[in-house]
Amino acid sequence: MILHRIAITIIVLVASIIEATAQSAFSPFPKAADSYWRQQVPVAMRQDYIRLGMEYHGKTWHQIPNEVFAEFRTNGNRTNYEDSCFARRCQFACLVMAEVMEHRGRFMTDICSGLHYFIDKEPWWGLPAHYPKAAPDSTIQEVDLFNAETSSMLAWTIYMLGDEIDQTEKGLTERTCNEIKRRFLTPTLTRRHGWMQSVNNWNTWIMSNFLESSMICYAPESDELTKAMKSNQSCMQLFIKGYPNDGGCEEGVGYWDRAGASFFESLWMRDAAKPDTTDTERYYRLTPTEVNKVAAMGRFITTMHINDLSFVNFSDAKVENIPNINILFPYGEWIVRSTQQPNDATTTQQQTGMQMMQFAAYIAKKYDYFSKPSTLFLQSGNWPTIGRELMLLSMLHKLKSTKPVQPRTTDAWLANSQIMVAGNGKWLIAAKGGNNAESHNHNDVGSFIITYNGKPALIDLGRDTYTSQTFSSRRYEMINNRSMYHNVPVINGYEQKDGSEYKGIDVDHTYTDSASVMIVDIAKAYPKEAGVKSWVRRMTLNRKQNKISIAEYIVMDNDSKPSADNSSRTDKATEITLMSYGAPRLQKKGSIALADGAITLTYNPKTAESSWSKLKMNEGIMKTQWNDNVYRIILKPRLKSGVVEYQFEER
Repeated sequence: MILHRIAITIIVLVASIIEATAQSAFSPFPKAADSYWRQQVPVAMRQDYIRLGMEYHGKTWHQIPNEVFAEFRTNGNRTNYEDSCFARRCQFACLVMAEVMEHRGRFMTDICSGLHYFIDKEPWWGLPAHYPKAAPDSTIQEVDLFNAETSSMLAWTIYMLGDEIDQTEKGLTERTCNEIKRRFLTPTLTRRHGWMQSVNNWNTWIMSNFLESSMICYAPESDELTKAMKSNQSCMQLFIKGYPNDGGCEEGVGYWDRAGASFFESLWMRDAAKPDTTDTERYYRLTPTEVNKVAAMGRFITTMHINDLSFVNFSDAKVENIPNINILFPYGEWIVRSTQQPNDATTTQQQTGMQMMQFAAYIAKKYDYFSKPSTLFLQSGNWPTIGRELMLLSMLHKLKSTKPVQPRTTDAWLANSQIMVAGNGKWLIAAKGGNNAESHNHNDVGSFIITYNGKPALIDLGRDTYTSQTFSSRRYEMINNRSMYHNVPVINGYEQKDGSEYKGIDVDHTYTDSASVMIVDIAKAYPKEAGVKSWVRRMTLNRKQNKISIAEYIVMDNDSKPSADNSSRTDKATEITLMSYGAPRLQKKGSIALADGAITLTYNPKTAESSWSKLKMNEGIMKTQWNDNVYRIILKPRLKSGVVEYQFEER
């Protein structure tokens, strides 16, 4: 009887230990030794990851000279160091994925050498643009986006290959985790950073990496992990509370991947480690309203898609982007799974999730992911993102069974962000209101873009190569950030000003089967000295007549006087800017051919006159993405107040 009771007690204790471990253990993917990677990942995919690793097999790890780090402060260049920094991380990530896929130890010496490089030869893992000194100092560990990403990359390496690393060099796993704690986790936990109070990509980008690194490097039941989970939850709650209900990413589609998508990444990882209880110290439970907002955040990337991976590129974004399917697909799958109804009813949120999954499948097919995953893996971040790639590969069977479809927007209205996207199969117009204090702002209240048959006609220049000037007080000297190089007017020689008080008002959107219309008064986006009482812009996609019409209702203030501060003046009169991709061609008075002659811009020559010139651009991202083929058209009103109308039609 006694032995029976002892046996029962032991069984209960063992069960309790197993349950406690199950509740706290973080095990989102099989480790590298698991047969999953050799049995479930197709041979062609595995061979491609291994081929990529072989490109770096035996390659020396050279330290980046401090002189290159210092260039940001000496001449404003940030790309030379970034290119070298990212290349070394790409080298490391490719070696890790190759070993995960092959698991024969061939790459372990290279991986251990890489760990020594990061520990011994880089005093700090971030970028010089985010550092207080011209040279990195191991005693000064600032928290930035890239020491966060580096920490996560190394942590995932420990998670997948920790045993193999210690078999190659005993103690290296522990030393690496200690460095992650010293350089990233402890500074994040013990300091109050400004980005923790911000609703932008720094918050979610850093916090997703912080969460993953914490769950890998801290002991499951430790106080440090509990504090880390609380800190992550606090930042997530602040972010989702402050994020617009319409899910709009004001930083642009290029930052969606590290804004809304990084918020989702934290959700997914927390779910992967969630306990069976509802202990709020370890498990953040979303409200139904928050789930809807997370779905809207995901929908932003499909809403802004135009055609064949070109996007509405307001703010700091390129027009051509390849969304990272290793976060796009899991995000969509999570939305579908999280919004399922008991009666199998299809909800708007589920449609959003399915559209994201199908978009990811479209990209996978376009880039032959199931035969050559390296193409997308190599561009899955500033360097290949290990954690996200493992996330996608863990649900590879679902990706394979998803129909590839690219999204097309008929009509969307993001009320909080004041963005309209409207299309009819041939035409697409996207327009914005907003204010000039948005993150990555471009002084572009009231601007719009137009595409025809998926090709750009009127454009937004988008982002250029970042330098020290980009985020300085001289930001608005750069042409891609100035309103005179957006599709908005220059009024009495004044461009729009930066600041939250410079905004669109009386914004409205209407939609019918025959037309999508956005109206915004942009007068308050300009300084008082511009002397404009009201400038109401009406932008219409007329589906019935198959054209786009713009009407400018202008009311000027005759009593306005010039200011002594002429910093935003262009020394020109009032003129409406239209940024054209490709050279305009005059057909006749009041008629200009655009988009290689596919469409015609028409206006009344009695109310406006036109001229144009080619835009001069410096070498960089902007010049490359637009093939140095951008023209600035000027429509100069012949009247001080009144109505100026113009339209875009098929030829």
